[in-house]
Amino acid sequence: MSQAETAEVLKERGNDSFRKGNVTVAAQQYTSALQAVQSTTTDDDRLLSATLLSNRAMCKLKLSESPSQNPGELLNDCLDDCTTALGEHLDKLKATSDSTNSLRGKILYRRARANVSLAMNGASTVDREERHLGDATRDLMQLLTFDPKNKDAAKLLNVVRSTHSKMGGGLGRNKISRSLDFLRAVVDGKGPPGEINGEKIDSLKCLRILQGSLAEDVSSSAEDIGRRGGVPLLVGVVHRGIPDESDEVTCRIAALHILSACCSHDPFILKYAGRESLPPNILTRVVEEEASQSVNAQGGSTDVAVAAMALLVRLIVHWDHRQVVRTFSPKIYEDGTIDRTAKFEEQLVEVDISTICRVAIAAFSWNTQSTSDCKNDGRAPRAALDLISAWTASDLDALDAASDACYAPSDPSKKGSAKRATTHRINQDDIRSMKPRQVAAHKKREADFHRANAQRSMQHVSAFCSEDTGGLDAMLSCAVSTEDHRLRREIGLQIGRMMTLFEEDDDVKKLAAPALGCRNWKVGKEDDSEEEGVSSLTIEELDEEKGEGIYDTNDLKTQMKRGQLTASLLAGKPDVGTWSLKHGWSDGSGVAELKELIASDFPIAMSIASEIVSSASSVESSRPLLATLVSEGTLDDLLIHPDADVRSGAASCAAKIGLASKALSSDDSQVMGLLDVAIELLELEVDASIAPGANESSSKTESTSMDRGIEVMAYLASKTFVKEKIVNGYRPKGSPSERKTALARLVDIACEPNSGDTQMAFGIAGIFNLLAVSIETLRKEAFIGKEITKEQYDQLQSLGKTEEEKDADAAKDDNEGDTPKAVTDRIQKLANANVPRAFVKLLEGATSSATQDKLLEAMGRMATEPSVRGLMIQQGCLTTCLQLDRGEKPNEEEKKLLRRARSCVAKLLVTTNPGILTVSQRLGSVGPLLKLVKDNDALDLMHFEALLSLTNLAGFDDETKNRVVAQKGVPILSYAMFSDHERVRQAATE
Repeated sequence: MSQAETAEVLKERGNDSFRKGNVTVAAQQYTSALQAVQSTTTDDDRLLSATLLSNRAMCKLKLSESPSQNPGELLNDCLDDCTTALGEHLDKLKATSDSTNSLRGKILYRRARANVSLAMNGASTVDREERHLGDATRDLMQLLTFDPKNKDAAKLLNVVRSTHSKMGGGLGRNKISRSLDFLRAVVDGKGPPGEINGEKIDSLKCLRILQGSLAEDVSSSAEDIGRRGGVPLLVGVVHRGIPDESDEVTCRIAALHILSACCSHDPFILKYAGRESLPPNILTRVVEEEASQSVNAQGGSTDVAVAAMALLVRLIVHWDHRQVVRTFSPKIYEDGTIDRTAKFEEQLVEVDISTICRVAIAAFSWNTQSTSDCKNDGRAPRAALDLISAWTASDLDALDAASDACYAPSDPSKKGSAKRATTHRINQDDIRSMKPRQVAAHKKREADFHRANAQRSMQHVSAFCSEDTGGLDAMLSCAVSTEDHRLRREIGLQIGRMMTLFEEDDDVKKLAAPALGCRNWKVGKEDDSEEEGVSSLTIEELDEEKGEGIYDTNDLKTQMKRGQLTASLLAGKPDVGTWSLKHGWSDGSGVAELKELIASDFPIAMSIASEIVSSASSVESSRPLLATLVSEGTLDDLLIHPDADVRSGAASCAAKIGLASKALSSDDSQVMGLLDVAIELLELEVDASIAPGANESSSKTESTSMDRGIEVMAYLASKTFVKEKIVNGYRPKGSPSERKTALARLVDIACEPNSGDTQMAFGIAGIFNLLAVSIETLRKEAFIGKEITKEQYDQLQSLGKTEEEKDADAAKDDNEGDTPKAVTDRIQKLANANVPRAFVKLLEGATSSATQDKLLEAMGRMATEPSVRGLMIQQGCLTTCLQLDRGEKPNEEEKKLLRRARSCVAKLLVTTNPGILTVSQRLGSVGPLLKLVKDNDALDLMHFEALLSLTNLAGFDDETKNRVVAQKGVPILSYAMFSDHERVRQAATE
């Protein structure tokens, strides 16, 4: 008998003893069962252990009611069992279900009962009673979130609240009330340091007590702080500080953090944080004063300003989400009419435009006018970027992203815990349950909301970027003043995102024209040969006027700002970016001034120029404008620059232009030169990480360079000979023997912590994807879903070719060498280089659906090769794909990802011996495979592979067959027997 079977037998004996009233014996049998479960590596083992601990906790709870027992010790044992069951077992489950939620509910309820009993047994101090009642409240509130109809939990919660009331004011009343009273006395100048519960205390300790109370229970503590007048008191601390306090800055930061934590609780804002009690103009003055002190070298605190902006973001996000609730909460009746009787008592006051503009401009001045000590402190500008991003959120997804940003800096675990705005979006399941008129009414309401929100966001951007306000100029000034390359790119991307809010290109041109130095934004609508002649003014002519190598600093700064704006437009609005480079930048002198930036030899100017050429080379209409840079060798000046960020942008440009040009793309030596540059950029990150004393700014620079290195390699990996070089351990000539190969370095980057949540993850996934596929396969896939096949298309193309052209094409295909055998060899080398492990690591941290999709696609390509399937399973690919299978209702995007993950499972298990799988892997694969067979949107090939895998698994043992039956697999297989595809019908019958 196995250990798990022994534990199950002992558990059943314990259950039987408990039913008969032998509680002590039952507890002993549960303990013996726990000892039998020595390993908890699988979900089944964790679930069994959690169940045994829950049952034993119930026994201890029951025994504590006996007068002959020591209730305190038994109740504490009950708490320990419940906490272990949750933290060590249930929280580590890779998949959840209704049964696990039911068990979680029982454990939370039993722990709450134990805490309530400990609070009421009379042996605890006041603080311990409050702590036990607070713990009970949290457990019951958590239980009621996923089981709101639990009457026992609701009844016990009423008991807890009643007990709080009898204690005189609720959870933490003593600590919160006394802390606020002490702070109020100190701020009013009436109180020296005092005591709380016999402990000497000062202002900062009072604030720390409030922070601790909020960390324990934000809802109750925030309510208590608000009810006791804490908001105006804390605002006073933020604005005026605390008299005679030696650590005044820390106190102000703590007060802002307390207000921000309270404002994460919506009812608090509605009741206590209105415009009168928490005026945004106070926060504006705080940021402006700190910025002014920093500029004047008087010690302005970046932390205070950042905390103030974080609080503003909370207020903005709250206002946006309340607007969503007001819009989508009213019921839609079957006839399509909307319930207009719903009333919202709260008065929503939006943070005014001038407040946001003043705060953001003040924050961007940190990197523009500050002293050298603050010059490269990017925290204030980054906080301003978060503020602008939340303020200009134009749709439900953007609102959720802004909401996540509120939590990420302080508590990543709470990211995404707030109610999602996107839950109001209608999905296919909703459509099936609604009447046609209801669907039409909901879609109209959603479209009206998006239209109004987009219009409001455009008004915000227009106001901020106008010449009178100066917001766009402040962002550009910050970008051209900082030495932090990553901050410069973040500012550029934010400008690009703001411009994408405008549907009409003319609106963007009008907005950007003053900053570009363009007197007529309409120029370029009709190409004029005379204008093009002016645009092509050569760098030599300009040098004659200025003198070689001599540049006016102010003129150069203006050029840098215009160049930075052009780069942002190329990224956000490519057509407008091309117009800027050709016509808008300095009235058509964009290319000439771009050459001046490159010739300036000023690092920031050359970095901006590098960003321009990298972005412009991605836009087909702007590539011809860069032709002179290539022909004159100007681009080479960037490629040989000592700054890695400058080199990386130029290399990215050269790769894109080279692949777009037949002449350049056929030059193998030039392609290999670009590959060497890309590999060098990847190695810079290693050198920075091991270099002693490497500062934060340099690491950010090299991280940017690594992004670009991966981008360049992703472009080059489309060529067959580059694929072969990478998988065969290529190193640049002259590299030391200890340097890792290009493939090994890519795997190392992918396996670094949190690598999946970085910009480079998608690029790495794309490289691995290209390495595992042939050009012929990609061409065939391009015709899937089309009315013509790839073979038919080739036949049509050949009709218009001569025999010589046909022979040349055949010779070209032979020389390409991307044969099925070559692909098989590459896949085997990828598997031996631990690329499957890289897939697993990237998927574990990936938050972008595009990255997840690309990784699963690459994993599926590798799984087509039978010889590597076992190795892929050993490196965790199967387990990772099974973990992606969600139990709740997925949206359309998630369905696509699930389809890819299930297809990977099917490919991996077609020929794999089920005996090498763990029980949880073998049984856990049945459900996803059956869902794939049932998926009408899946391809016939996916159905076929899933059915073959099911046949393979079901032939192993009766346990797997029973799982297929239990998962209602027989009707699904019967349905597949009537497929339109003959092979699918045969596989289903087998």
